Amino acid sequence: MNHLTTKSTNHAFTLIEILMSIAIIAILIGLLLPVLGTTRDKSRKLASAVNLRSIGQIFDLYIQSADDLYPAPTPGEFYQYAPPLNGRGTMSHWAISNRWHEFFAESYPWQEYKQVFLAPGAQRETEIQPMTAQIFPSYQYSASFLGHPTIWTQQEFSEAQWPKLERSVKRHMVKFTSAKALMWDIEMPYIRRPLQKDANHNLLESTPMLFADQHVTNHIPAEATQGIFNRATYAARLVENLHNTPNGVYGRDY
Repeated sequence: MNHLTTKSTNHAFTLIEILMSIAIIAILIGLLLPVLGTTRDKSRKLASAVNLRSIGQIFDLYIQSADDLYPAPTPGEFYQYAPPLNGRGTMSHWAISNRWHEFFAESYPWQEYKQVFLAPGAQRETEIQPMTAQIFPSYQYSASFLGHPTIWTQQEFSEAQWPKLERSVKRHMVKFTSAKALMWDIEMPYIRRPLQKDANHNLLESTPMLFADQHVTNHIPAEATQGIFNRATYAARLVENLHNTPNGVYGRDY
């Protein structure tokens, strides 16, 4: 009887084949990583826009309860510092542009809302150190909402007139609510490179931006209407766009 016999052979990978496989995998990883990184950056940018929408609701609730006035510090009033600082302190009028989170600290404490007040990827030192810096959110509040529109008309004012001009504006004073920026992401930590700015410190990046009508979209601050010099004694941002819109809240940024 004839028996069929089969010969089994073991096929082993050669060194060249192994090296080629590693090279192919490395190429695929190199192609995929930028795509994955871009997707992650876009998702974090979207999350930042969601934060702005939430902050807009906080502002809107305050405005409804404050006779339609936008937030502004009361002279002589004490506000709760954000951690790691302890205690309370006064706030200068224009400082709320960076410190609006302290203005709302009683209702929206930092520890509970920091994920909303910080853009995705932002880090803050919350341990008390010998030299502790003040903590600011990732989003800036436009100074245009902190003064009468005539401040941004190049008009000259006497020292006695300034106390009447440095005050919060009312909602109805905003003429172009869909074109006047209220707040925007100035930090953009999800951009893994140094942020580009112009000579007046305006971002040259497309950043999430909240407008007075509560819609959020992406815009480049440097492309906004050119700012007018703010002559207020303690104005923190003298010429930056969005903060110093010509005619203030009577004007438009885009």
